[in-house]
Amino acid sequence: MVSKLLSSRFRTLASSGVRVLLVIGLLGTASLAFSQTERGWTAEIGGGFTPVVGALSQRLDNGWNIRVGGGYNITSHFSTGIEYRWNGLGVGNSVLREANVPGGNSHVWSIGLVPRLSFSPHHGINPYVVGDVGYYRRVVEFTQPTLQPAVVFDPFFGFFQGAIPADRVLGRITRNGIGGGGGLGFEIGLGGRGRRAKIFSEARYEYAATGALPTRLIPVTFGLRW
Repeated sequence: MVSKLLSSRFRTLASSGVRVLLVIGLLGTASLAFSQTERGWTAEIGGGFTPVVGALSQRLDNGWNIRVGGGYNITSHFSTGIEYRWNGLGVGNSVLREANVPGGNSHVWSIGLVPRLSFSPHHGINPYVVGDVGYYRRVVEFTQPTLQPAVVFDPFFGFFQGAIPADRVLGRITRNGIGGGGGLGFEIGLGGRGRRAKIFSEARYEYAATGALPTRLIPVTFGLRW
């Protein structure tokens, strides 16, 4: 019964994600009729903070994110590309007490297809909508502080054998799944007209079917696109 319910939810998620991508794709295709074509490759890099939402927020703590990506401007209004994203998260104290371990950390990384539809690409501030579908991997590690042997250099005494603080991994839980989402953002051009460099700010809702406890995040990212 549970497997049928999860299967049904996964099919619903996949169907919704496909519909979002189709809508953005159709709007992007329609933009060919009224926009000046500005084809070309594009890239971006950014970072920010990542709130955890849903039931997962009771197990993991909010964290931070970084992302890099590249794509192609099909028109001045529509582009698509590939992104790699990393969300560094914490582990809740209640989870650490349940596991009877002194420490822990977690992260979610993903890679996905990201179409984007811009509304005012030739103005100073350009709002846009963005979609996302791809592969997600969630990792939770339980750790214990330890000392790691290392060679240390001192400018007066030279090299000597020492020890540095480190974390020893006691256990690891990994969940994989397909996910996606969408969001809103805006970008501001740098320099004069015709310059492609832009700063951007963006917020997305992301969902991944990672087992009995889905992954739900709302990463907020600031970065540079060119």
